[in-house]
Amino acid sequence: MKPFGVDCSLPSLVACCLIAATPVCAQDVSGIAPVIPSVETALPITQAFQIDRSERMTVPVRINGSEPIPFIVDTGAERTVIANDLARRLKLEAGPQLKLATITGPAIAESFVIETLAMNTINVEMIEAPGLERQHLGAAGLLGIDSLEDHRVLLDFAARKMDVQASPRKSRPSKAEAGMIIVTATRRAGRMILSNATVGGIKVDIILDTGAQSSMGNYALRDRMRNRDRRFGYVPVIMNSVTGDKLSGDFTQIRNITIGGVNITDLPVTFADNYAFKALNLEKKPAILLGMDAMALFDRVMIDFTNRRVGFDMPRGAQARDPVRIAMAN
Repeated sequence: MKPFGVDCSLPSLVACCLIAATPVCAQDVSGIAPVIPSVETALPITQAFQIDRSERMTVPVRINGSEPIPFIVDTGAERTVIANDLARRLKLEAGPQLKLATITGPAIAESFVIETLAMNTINVEMIEAPGLERQHLGAAGLLGIDSLEDHRVLLDFAARKMDVQASPRKSRPSKAEAGMIIVTATRRAGRMILSNATVGGIKVDIILDTGAQSSMGNYALRDRMRNRDRRFGYVPVIMNSVTGDKLSGDFTQIRNITIGGVNITDLPVTFADNYAFKALNLEKKPAILLGMDAMALFDRVMIDFTNRRVGFDMPRGAQARDPVRIAMAN
């Protein structure tokens, strides 16, 4: 297969996608040793992020005044999620059982009540966060849309920084958006969906998912592409859900994806019967969950949840050669 973007390695296939959560019942959870709250100064408005071993982005958050704890920023998760062992160590109060929609289907999880979650300008109170096992979650927690809505998130991959600011409705584009290719999005269950995208002439809905290390398409898109080109091939793979369940899929590369004025070439994509597509009512329409492997190709990505805008800042080298195409790696 051809290399794509600026990273020639094939992604390991770990999918972390939580779609919805609804209360079921309550259960007490006993804790272990508490964490002593930190007396450090508040986290800066613009802060560095890290890329974890699964190629996902993490930022430090404070839970009930704790020391900074790295959480994965997940624009594909409706709710903020916490690892069970961390919740017990922080002695968080037990919340109701929650029904989750993961990539493999509905699941039931215990929840914990987070009184305050602080990151940069974000200070969210009284979150009922589903608790999952750290070994499946791959992190201490996920920062979901419930903590990011009404904000503008600027992911600066070149500088490895993230800027989160409140975004009033009908606000003017910020200075940080200057020079970006801006694409209008719609919101469905809180998620940002780009509907002006195509794959080989096929209209496709794009869901931005920073919590997924690799991009995933649905079978509706796979079948449309196979009908157009019988030589279209793929390799069977197995993916892991955040609950530890397995999901089979078909791995391949898509030659060209056009989003507004942006082209992505030879992007690795896994086609699967991901329950996320069904939860978003997209299982019968060609759709792609655009993961970190695609977003990290850009110098910067801006996601304005309030005003439904997404901005892409082309890599400097790609701009010099072609303003609308991400160049393939050498």
